[in-house]
Amino acid sequence: MFAQRVQRGDLPPVAERLPEEPMVVEPVHEIGQYGATWHRMMKGSSDFHAYGRCVYEQILRWSVTPSGGIEVGPGLVRDWEWENGDKTLVLHLRKGLKWSDGHPFDAGDIMFWWERIAQDKNLHSSIPSYWMPNEVTMDVVRIDDHTVSLTFDRPYPIALQYLAFKGNQWPLVFERAGFFAPRHYLERFLPGSGADSPAPADSVSYAVFEAMANDFNPERPVMSAWKVVTWDPGNYLIAERNPYYWKVDPAGNQLPYLDRIEMEIFLNPEMINFRAISGRLQMQQRHFNWEDEDLLREFESQRDYRILEYDTASLRAIMMNLQYPGDPVIRELFMDRRFRIAMSLAIDRELINRLCYRGKGVICRMQLNPSSPDYVEVEGLPNHLVYDPERSNHLLDELGLSERDSDGYRIGSDGRTLSLIIELYNVKGPNMDAVEIVRSNWEKVGVKTSLKPEERTLYFQRVTQNGEHMIGAIGAESTFPVLSPARWFAVSLWDEWAHHWAEWLHTDGERGVEPPP
Repeated sequence: MFAQRVQRGDLPPVAERLPEEPMVVEPVHEIGQYGATWHRMMKGSSDFHAYGRCVYEQILRWSVTPSGGIEVGPGLVRDWEWENGDKTLVLHLRKGLKWSDGHPFDAGDIMFWWERIAQDKNLHSSIPSYWMPNEVTMDVVRIDDHTVSLTFDRPYPIALQYLAFKGNQWPLVFERAGFFAPRHYLERFLPGSGADSPAPADSVSYAVFEAMANDFNPERPVMSAWKVVTWDPGNYLIAERNPYYWKVDPAGNQLPYLDRIEMEIFLNPEMINFRAISGRLQMQQRHFNWEDEDLLREFESQRDYRILEYDTASLRAIMMNLQYPGDPVIRELFMDRRFRIAMSLAIDRELINRLCYRGKGVICRMQLNPSSPDYVEVEGLPNHLVYDPERSNHLLDELGLSERDSDGYRIGSDGRTLSLIIELYNVKGPNMDAVEIVRSNWEKVGVKTSLKPEERTLYFQRVTQNGEHMIGAIGAESTFPVLSPARWFAVSLWDEWAHHWAEWLHTDGERGVEPPP
């Protein structure tokens, strides 16, 4: 792909494009061959991770150990050491790294993110809490072009894991997370930056800066294996090999092997299934459901593709907004443990597993996956996962919800029919069927329930910005709860069950609801 450009003098030879010590990636099977296009599909801009999870590059990376576990390993940072009693982390970047446009990548790109992006109130309301242990902001110091130190108020070994989790190029679209950004490209668009070569005055604004920094911008330099070259939001995304990518295989061949990624925008499930059985797609998991398996297997041998099954560590959960602002009667019920137990006992999980997931699901409480390094087996916990509508009805009656309206639905303490709304986004297939069974189960014990499907952006606006939802049906990560605490500890605005408690925590009590002691 690059040979002709090198011959024309448009691109330096590969030896000059690689860093002094490129990262060596061991192939799973064999050394690959150059060429070809990776065909995938996505739903549009709100589905960025359909592409982003193919190209993420962190300061440090998760590595699989020989025993099958997970540990933090090198990435853009070659090595590191702790000093000052594990309070200071010194990071050593690989020498000779380059952005996709050939400009050097160095400590200045980290400092630009830290000083001009992370601490600018126009871009971030506050510094991410994980860089403020004990509510004391970390101190970031540029030691030289290839060395940066992070100093914390206390020993903070988990910083390594955060660099593997959040150490990507800023902003990762709506995630608003990162640890570096291309200063040479972005600084001229940032108001008050004092850039040596500022953009024209009408191009210096936060709105322009956000557009230029956006992950979909074809002009933005990247450190990833592929770079977006075309983005047509209604039709497709095209990405091409990064000529300055910093990884090689054991034979010294610069990675990646594939020349392009083409992401076609699809509007309905039938479209992605059609592309799959026609042999158009290559290696895609996202957006396929259990209900697609029979169709996909029917054409497996004919179209020469394979279907791989694997265990997932994610949970599907229904979470009541314990601080629901829309109705004090419902909020009081949600805060009553007996009500939550009653609604749990009303759910027929065995039926859901059998009908929706072909019996392959695992019924469990909100708990860590056994594969998590933090998993601990706890015995003797009460079991509220069984299907027991009789006990559910008894608890609901005990709560003063014994009266019914003319349709058989329970009446709340305000004299109105108790009516619940479950909000959910992009849920389809078996997951939608599962929530529908929950709705039916709850109505069988007399609680009127409706489902409210929403577009992803609207759902997260209602949850993360306003906390105005009543109940959320959502997937939860169950491997690294300390790194990804959303839906676990009431410290994230993404918590369906505790948004307003988290908001109180983040604003020092200025907004939100004070949690109970």
